[in-house]
Amino acid sequence: MSKYLVIVESPSKSKTLEKYLGKEYKVAASMGHIRDLPKSKLGVDTENNFAETYEISPSKKKTISALKKLVKEAKTVFLATDPDREGEAISWHLSQVLEGPAHIPLPFLRVSFHEITKDAVLSAFENPRELDMHLVNAQRARRILDRLVGYKLSPLLWKKIRYGLSAGRVQSPAVRFVVERQNEIDTFKSEKFYEVITGVSLKRDTPGLVLTAKLTHIDNVPIYGNKKYKLFAGEYTTSGTTLSNKDQVGVITSDLEKSSYKIASIDKKEYQKAPKPPFATSSLQQEASWRLGFSPKKTMSCAQKLYEAGLITYMRTDSVNLSVTAIDAIRALIAKKYGKDYLPSNPRFYKTKVKVAQEAHEAIRPTNVQVTKDSIKSAKILADELKLYEVIWQRTVVCQMSNVVYSSVNVGITASLDITNYTLYAKDSVVKFPGWLVCYSGGKAGKSFSAAESSPVFGLLAVGQIINFVSLNVLDKQTPPPPYYNEASLIKELEKFGIGRPSTYAPIMSTIESRGYVAKDPQKHFLPSEIGEKVVDLLAENFPAIVDINFTAMMENNLDDIAENKKNWVSVIREFYVPFEKNLKEKYESVEKQNLTEPTKEVCEKCGKPMIIRFGRFGKFIACSGFPECKTTKELPPEKINIVCPLCKEGQIVVRKTRRGRIFYGCANWPKCTFATWQKPTGKLCPECNAGMIELRGQEKCSNKNCIFKYGRKSKKEKK
Repeated sequence: MSKYLVIVESPSKSKTLEKYLGKEYKVAASMGHIRDLPKSKLGVDTENNFAETYEISPSKKKTISALKKLVKEAKTVFLATDPDREGEAISWHLSQVLEGPAHIPLPFLRVSFHEITKDAVLSAFENPRELDMHLVNAQRARRILDRLVGYKLSPLLWKKIRYGLSAGRVQSPAVRFVVERQNEIDTFKSEKFYEVITGVSLKRDTPGLVLTAKLTHIDNVPIYGNKKYKLFAGEYTTSGTTLSNKDQVGVITSDLEKSSYKIASIDKKEYQKAPKPPFATSSLQQEASWRLGFSPKKTMSCAQKLYEAGLITYMRTDSVNLSVTAIDAIRALIAKKYGKDYLPSNPRFYKTKVKVAQEAHEAIRPTNVQVTKDSIKSAKILADELKLYEVIWQRTVVCQMSNVVYSSVNVGITASLDITNYTLYAKDSVVKFPGWLVCYSGGKAGKSFSAAESSPVFGLLAVGQIINFVSLNVLDKQTPPPPYYNEASLIKELEKFGIGRPSTYAPIMSTIESRGYVAKDPQKHFLPSEIGEKVVDLLAENFPAIVDINFTAMMENNLDDIAENKKNWVSVIREFYVPFEKNLKEKYESVEKQNLTEPTKEVCEKCGKPMIIRFGRFGKFIACSGFPECKTTKELPPEKINIVCPLCKEGQIVVRKTRRGRIFYGCANWPKCTFATWQKPTGKLCPECNAGMIELRGQEKCSNKNCIFKYGRKSKKEKK
C-alpha cells in the first residue's frame, strides 16, 4: 500500500511524475477543476462578504469518490497542481472537498515545480509547503468578479438588445479594441502620394551595375514625412511624401531625365541586432500564430502536452528570466555547436516588462536544451507539438547568442538641372556576421546563414564621381489605414495595457469569437459583428468602467496585489461591486430597448403578416412579425458584391459563412456552380490563365494555385 498520495490535474502529468517518485507514492489525477460556482444561480452572497457556494460537477463525482478512498489510505496527501494561481486554487478546492468534517485531520501539503524533471520534482517533494491562501484568494476574487459582471450584466443585455448575449469583465474590453479599430479604419482618410525611383549607373549599358535611388529632397527640402493619428489604443504613424499633384510629379520626372548626376556622399557604418528574450506566454502565442499558424488555444494545448511530458517549463508565465543553471547549459551548447564566436563574453539577462511576473519565475524553455526536436522519439508527442517545441528550443538558444552584425552603406546622389537640385539616396545593407541568425531566422529558422557581400557597384563609387541616368519609375501610393487586429496583435495589445494575464489570453480569443461578437476574415483579421458593435456601444455609454482599458488594467493590478498580500480580496470586490450594483439598477429603468428588426417587402406565406429581419444567435434571419403566434422563419439571402462568377460567368458572387462563422465567397448558383474562395474576388481575370483574380495582402493575385501571376509583375504574354 502506498503511504503517500499525490494529486495532479491530468493523467499524462501523473504518468510523468510516477517515473520519478518511488513505490511509496500513488499519483492520481483530478481531471482538472472539480467544482465551480453553480450554473443556474449567482452562487455569491453579496450581503455576506461575497461568500461563494460551490457545486461539484456531475462528471467529477466518480473521480471525487475514488480520490476520497485513496485519501483514507494515505498517510500524507501532496497537492501537485500547476504552479500558478489557478493551480493553487484547484489544490485548495481539493483540500476542501476531500477533507470531510467526519474525517480524521490529515495533512494536505502543497508541492509546486515549474518543470517536470527528476531534480525539480524531487526538490519540490523535499520542500513541501502549506497552501498559499493569498494566491488562492486572488483566484477566488477573479472568479467572483467575473461571475458578478457576467451574471448581473448579461440579463440587461438580454432585455435591452437580445436574449443570449453576455458581458465579461475582460472579454468586453477585448471586443471594444476590435470595434474601435474597425471604426478607425472606416473613418480613416487615405492620402494619395507619389514616390519617385530612379536607376543610375556608372555606365549606361551596364544593367548589372545599376543603383536604385529614391528621391528624398528637392532643393534641400525633405519630401518625406510622418503623420501621427490618435487611436483608441495608442498612436498610429504613416509615412509618405509631399508629392500629391500628378502635374508636379510630371515636372520632376522630366527634370530628372535631363539632370546631371553626381555622388555627393557615401556613408558606411555597422550596426547590430540583438536576439529577442525567451518566451513568455503572450510572446509564444504571437510567434506560434505567425510562424506556425496556430491559434492561441492550440498553442497552449500543445504547450501543455510538452510541459506534462517533461520537455518544457511551465507555459503560463509573464516572466522572461532564465535560471543560472539553464543559462550555463545554453551557453555550453552554443560553444560546442556553433563555436565561441557565437557566444557573447557575458550571459544575457532579460527584464520582464510586465508589472508583476505573477504566474511563474522563469520563461518558457526546454527542460534540457540538449534535447532537440529530432531527438524526441516518443509517439505520444504529435507533429504540431514537435513544431512548437522547435520554436521554443530555437528562441531559448538564440537569446544567449551573439548579435547579428550588419554592414550598411547610404549613398547620397545629387541631380542638378538649371537652378533646381534634387537629392536621391541609394541604400544597401548586408549581414557581415550572422550571429544568432545561424540558429534562428524568423520564418526561416535553421536556415544556413553566411555573411553576404554588398552589391558590387557600391564598391566602385567615390564622392564627386559622375554617374548616368538609366531609368525612372513613379509609384502611385496611398497612406494605409491602421491595421486590423488578429489574434497575435490583439494579445499583444491586451498585454501592453495590462488586461488579462497569461492564463486568460487564449480563453479571451476563443470566447469573443465563439459568442459571435467578432468574426475572422480570410486573412484571419478580427472583424466586429453588428451585435458586437451594439453590445460595446451600450456598455461604453452606460457602464464605461466595464470596457475601459485603464479600469480593467487597474482591476488586474488589484488581483496582483491580493496575491502579494497587499490588499484584502473582499475589500477589492466590494469597492467594485457597490457602485456597479447601484448603476445597474438605474440603467434597468433608463436604458431603452433597442429595436434590432428591419422591415422587408416579403409577407408570411402562412399568416400573411409582414416578414422582418431579426438577430439570432448565429446572425440575421427572416422571421414573421407575428411571432410567437407564427413561427415562420427563413434564411437571409447572402450578400452580393456585384461581381460575376469567374467560373460559370452567370451567377453573382455572394458572401457566405462557414458553420464556425468564417467568411468565404461563393457563387449564388451553388450547388450548380462550385466556385468558392477564402479571398475576396476582384472581378478581374488573370491575363496569364484567365482564372479569377483575388485580393491577398493588399495585392491582386490569381486564384489558380498553379499560376503565380500577381499584378505589378509582367505576365509571360506581356514579356513576349
